[in-house]
Amino acid sequence: MEQMTENLPSYRVNDILNQIIQADYGDHYLIVYPDLPILRELYSKYVQNQTINNNEIILINPFYETPNSVRQTLSKSGINVSKCEKENELVIIDSMQEYFAVQPDMLFKRNLVNHAKQNGKRGLSIIGDIGAYTHRSQYNDLVDYELSLPIKFDVDMKGFCLYHQKDFDKFSDEQKQQLIGHHGKTLKIDKS
Repeated sequence: MEQMTENLPSYRVNDILNQIIQADYGDHYLIVYPDLPILRELYSKYVQNQTINNNEIILINPFYETPNSVRQTLSKSGINVSKCEKENELVIIDSMQEYFAVQPDMLFKRNLVNHAKQNGKRGLSIIGDIGAYTHRSQYNDLVDYELSLPIKFDVDMKGFCLYHQKDFDKFSDEQKQQLIGHHGKTLKIDKS
């Protein structure tokens, strides 16, 4: 099963960061990450750049860490998290709550895009860890969910679906191919 993932080109964190910073609104990426320290480095640098330089709202849906640990990581990287959350530039919601809540997932995100536009922001970036599905062993449900999303969003939103390497390796080759094929770009972060 690991064969397909091993064939994906790997990039250093800063190379992935540059690629996702340059992503256009509508883009839907799959990002495979090796561990939490590397993921934290990626999202903290991304949030810092996008809230300061690109005037965006960021939605983070962590799974392997709590919303409070995400806040601590962002604070340690120099982001005024309480100010960003108060001004609705940053929204942090646990992945389990986001992906298994009663409210339709895309409706909430479209509302955030509308909120961004009404408040002079350029759009919304979503950094969503999909581990909640694999935690529940709902591999088919996750593939169905991903396939229900467009390859390219029709609103000013960028979607970055995060898969921990150990979770991504649990999918069958066919499922991996479906997931890779349904994202505009698939990026794998190099561990070094």
